[in-house]
Amino acid sequence: MPSVVCIVNPVAGRGRTVAWLPRVQSLMDKQGLDYEIVQTEGPDDATLLAKHAAEKGARIVVAMGGDGTVSEVAAGLVRSESALALIPTGTGNDFARALGLLGKVPLAVRTIKEGSMRLIDVGRAGHLTFVNSLGVGFDGEVTHHNQRVKKIKGLLSYLFTVLKLVPTYKNPTFHLQGRDWEFKGKGVMVEVGNGCFAGGGFKLCPKADMRDGLLDITFVGDYGLARRLPILSMVLFRQVEMLEECRFFKSDILRVAVNRPTYIHTDGNLHHVREPFTIEVLPAALKVLFPKS
Repeated sequence: MPSVVCIVNPVAGRGRTVAWLPRVQSLMDKQGLDYEIVQTEGPDDATLLAKHAAEKGARIVVAMGGDGTVSEVAAGLVRSESALALIPTGTGNDFARALGLLGKVPLAVRTIKEGSMRLIDVGRAGHLTFVNSLGVGFDGEVTHHNQRVKKIKGLLSYLFTVLKLVPTYKNPTFHLQGRDWEFKGKGVMVEVGNGCFAGGGFKLCPKADMRDGLLDITFVGDYGLARRLPILSMVLFRQVEMLEECRFFKSDILRVAVNRPTYIHTDGNLHHVREPFTIEVLPAALKVLFPKS
């Protein structure tokens, strides 16, 4: 088994990942890396491939794609001896943004060889794993509808979907229970962040720290149609902490109940839930390569 296994999601980034692959291979050759490239063929393939690579002794497992690919690869590496690296070629790339690798594929390849290894926390909701964020309510609906957007990429695709949903979305009621607090209210969404960013660059959990053993929870309040666009602009320009009807919490465990079936996302991977569920943090559970600086 080579010391580096690169797991490629060929459908990530709506064609961008496949277009980048020859260039990435050239960059890896120039770095003198001992590597193998394997491609996924369907959902959860990346998790199985990562787990197999870790069991066979790969020192580094690379996720080439977007946040969903990173999440699946990470799920196969939790509490293993293998370190996660990433080459961001997906749509949102929020985890890459947190690591300082957004739009920096050559730097990402150098990081495989020169990067600094750090332990980060991982979020888990039942059998679902996330390294960056989990969104409930509006964020889940955006993820669901954004999958149908084919001609627009990156943050623009999310903005297009958000603007399309703003007039018709009906706010559900959330019941949140942390370890030592409880909150109930009607609102647009709940974002559970291990990282700060979600949705392709929205800074929804501005004080999140991937290494503090806690999850950051942002509750976006009961904003109606007339107020949603101004609120959206404040979120886009990273002023979510200034919003009066937002609430911010921290916890190592969170129980979430919603008064109707709803979509959630884990690092952009879509799921539909009908029952209350519990989210917990796994402290320092994943080795990740950060840029050397």
